[in-house]
Amino acid sequence: MKTEKKNETSSEELACFECETGRLRTVYEDYQTSLPSGAEVTVPNVPMLRCNCCGDTVIDDDGNQKIDAWLNKVTNAITPNEVKTFLTKYGLTQREASSITGLGEKNISRWLSGHSRPSDSVSNFLRLLIADEPAFERLRQKRFDDGEPATPYPTIERQPNAEEKKVLQQVDFPKLAELGVVNPTRSPQERRTEVCRWAKCGDLLEFGQRMAERMEPMAAFKDTKQKANPISGGLWAWLGELAADRVETGNYDREKLSETIKRLRNLTTQPLPTAVRNVQSELAKAGVALVFIPIMKESAFRGCTRLVTRDKAVIIHGLKYRTLSQFWIILFHEIAHLMMHIDEPGQVFPDYDEPSSDPKEMQADEWAFEKLAPRVKELEWIAKRPSPTVWDLKEYADRLSVHPAIAAEILNRRANKEILPFAYLRKEKLFPHLSNDEAKALMGTSQF
Repeated sequence: MKTEKKNETSSEELACFECETGRLRTVYEDYQTSLPSGAEVTVPNVPMLRCNCCGDTVIDDDGNQKIDAWLNKVTNAITPNEVKTFLTKYGLTQREASSITGLGEKNISRWLSGHSRPSDSVSNFLRLLIADEPAFERLRQKRFDDGEPATPYPTIERQPNAEEKKVLQQVDFPKLAELGVVNPTRSPQERRTEVCRWAKCGDLLEFGQRMAERMEPMAAFKDTKQKANPISGGLWAWLGELAADRVETGNYDREKLSETIKRLRNLTTQPLPTAVRNVQSELAKAGVALVFIPIMKESAFRGCTRLVTRDKAVIIHGLKYRTLSQFWIILFHEIAHLMMHIDEPGQVFPDYDEPSSDPKEMQADEWAFEKLAPRVKELEWIAKRPSPTVWDLKEYADRLSVHPAIAAEILNRRANKEILPFAYLRKEKLFPHLSNDEAKALMGTSQF
């Protein structure tokens, strides 16, 4: 497996896992392995850990990353980002992609997460489907006989049947028209055609099933007081993913995201329209696309997040109340899910009736509150000022380096009562919010 030793350097000398007496030191050697085709490949200059006593050799994360990067280059294997592009371009779940292509759902999941590498033939096949939309449509419709163009969606333009009407009732069609993804119309037949054509579905039942399935792999901040349905919720999340796909980011890195948090806190005192642009830029450096999708009828989500590939995460923000404090609390709540709960793309998050019934939602709230307004500082402050004034709040927020509205809302949320009434804060101009035009401007940055 190994060839001639090139050089040896000292590193953190861990105890040998095998003999427990020697120390592991970093060495750099060529690494030989075999591809599934049987071809031998040599990866040059791979870092390894070797015991100076028994000679046992271990390849750590750095070595494995070097080997994976080299094999990806040699084999020209399709990357997780390319697999994600394939799913996003055609609006597919992993299950749907498996059904259409004949590739196993578990295999697609492993390729998407980067846990395994597809063969040359599979990589070329998927790249062809990404590049050639008519070829994909022909495959989806299983039309291989006459060489005629694939049938456009929907196959038949007609009035929606009873089951399709139920689906259409759960779709916020006026909002889709406002976003420009469908043409405005009041005709049920034309609405059916517009939705199926845009989503490339044979009928509305297929559309409803696909949207409902998109609900599973996301951690969401749900407004449980609002009527909700899985079709509208899944549609809202899908629009966010489509918008995020157009946002350029660095590779997702949880450590980078952690380092970004302090810089984000420092932005909380800026006017919200200015701060949002800076937040998007900071998150993009850590591999997170922040996009804004307006709340839709019965979508019930103020925000959600998911890891779309190992290299990219998305946070979708609904700006439901358009207040500065809600923007920051929901944003940090979603960042909390990335920091604590999401380790792999496609993780499933069960729906909940109340946030208090879901431990992960409670943990995300606590993490967000603690990052923005640490409880120990709050307790010290409120003990000295049991009936705080506006001036007290300003002084407290200055010490925290956050906006007073954030400190006040977290104080009220923790106490489960209005210690500092929101009406009072509005009167004192300490509860800023986005205007309709400012909110529309942010929503307009999302492209599908």
